[in-house]
Amino acid sequence: MSTAPDAVDAPAAAVTPWVLLLIHDDEKRRTIRHVCEDAGFAVEVAVDARDAIDCLKVMTPSLVVIEDRLYRPLPR
Repeated sequence: MSTAPDAVDAPAAAVTPWVLLLIHDDEKRRTIRHVCEDAGFAVEVAVDARDAIDCLKVMTPSLVVIEDRLYRPLPR
């Protein structure tokens, strides 16, 4: 007995793709977060590069959005 291609069982659990945002500017972050959530992504926000690395150790995002100019305090 053969199985038709459209008769494949659906996955047992849906997986929501997620986006990691590493954006310093609050307004940009809110805007991009809303756009991603409206598109069906779960969103995780990293406050700095170390926080982003910690997130990446635990999960693999579908997309990473990084601001082109991140805040970097001057060395003391």
